[in-house]
Amino acid sequence: MTLQSESFQELKINKKLLLNGLAFFWGVIILFLALADVYLNFYEWIDSREIRRLVNITKDGGISNWVSSVQLLAISIILWIILFVLLYSKPYIIRRKIEKLGWGVSAMFFTYLAVDDGSKMHERIGSAFRNSFEARNAYNPSFISNLFEAFPSYGWLMVFVPVFGFIAAFMLFFLFNNLKSKRQFILVFLGFSFYAAAVVIDFFEGMEEQGIYDGIILFFDTDLYGFGHFTRLIEEVFEMVGNTFFMVAFTNHLISLSENWNIQLVDSVKGKEN
Repeated sequence: MTLQSESFQELKINKKLLLNGLAFFWGVIILFLALADVYLNFYEWIDSREIRRLVNITKDGGISNWVSSVQLLAISIILWIILFVLLYSKPYIIRRKIEKLGWGVSAMFFTYLAVDDGSKMHERIGSAFRNSFEARNAYNPSFISNLFEAFPSYGWLMVFVPVFGFIAAFMLFFLFNNLKSKRQFILVFLGFSFYAAAVVIDFFEGMEEQGIYDGIILFFDTDLYGFGHFTRLIEEVFEMVGNTFFMVAFTNHLISLSENWNIQLVDSVKGKEN
């Protein structure tokens, strides 16, 4: 029996083209979703209510909600791969606990966001907390129930924003010291900035019934439905743009770790190590 000589084929990918292509791809998707919502849904260019709901960027169960969840899932997968590479791939094997903790927290955070974005877990849990404490406040007032009673916007903001804010601050501090370039950190900072802007919009959205938009509506001669829809549209676009910044930043970091990779698919790795 003669042994066949092994032959290898190299797959070369232009790093800059990959990153620019990734940003362009998601930019086109976000622009398409926004325009589809404005013209097909809001201005009712089509008669089908089912199609309008499908492209309605402000409603759960539409295309945009699925796209946002896919973005977050992709980010979490990239972060898990980064953690795996740093834990097991030479010469990047990390031994400091803070690095393991930092990349682990980042991966788990975006994994949670992917699940949360598809299920709206934070909104449901926040509402449940608020309803529970407000019900108790009638016969057994407490400091927390009084806070919920006085808080003017959605209950989830009071429950989750402090937690998310703490995690974001930790991640910014960690990534500032562990990302490969300043450009990667700037992209991460922009991602969190767009997230924060979306949360601020959500905060004011929760006070619509209190007439917070009355002056703006009067100035632009519009109605609450139209103005509220476009603020929600901006909020959702900001979230997806933030996701794109994170995806490009972490993909760039993963690429920077791949310079010495030689990936082969084999039946067994026994006896292959030196």
